[in-house]
Amino acid sequence: MAMDCHAHRILVVEDDPAIADLIAWVLADAGFTVYTAPTVAQGLALYEQIKPDLVVADLMLPDGLGSHLLQQLQRPEYQPAAATLVMSALPRTHQYATDARADAYLPKPFDLDELLDVVDRLVDRTAAQAFSSHP
Repeated sequence: MAMDCHAHRILVVEDDPAIADLIAWVLADAGFTVYTAPTVAQGLALYEQIKPDLVVADLMLPDGLGSHLLQQLQRPEYQPAAATLVMSALPRTHQYATDARADAYLPKPFDLDELLDVVDRLVDRTAAQAFSSHP
């Protein structure tokens, strides 16, 4: 399980309310603090407010691609960067995730245990990097 996951904030950018609610419920049940946004613009605004440890982004959003959101988050004004996870039902999810330099991707539909495993791995790695960067 994640290292002290109660301290970890996750931003889920997903326009399908049922999927967003399911992901938020599963992650909150695992002890994470979860925020949701349905668009790239709202995701960026929320990112600035909460400075999440992980961003989980759907690829197809009403105002752009989730991969573009992740690329924007790599700009200096959004540093330090959060870990990133792209998810999509599109056949080229892996390529979009690679192009956006996402840390991981999940094809939809995905298994909820698999989602938790990937989230735990990304959050653990982010926490370890943050710990090692402090004297």
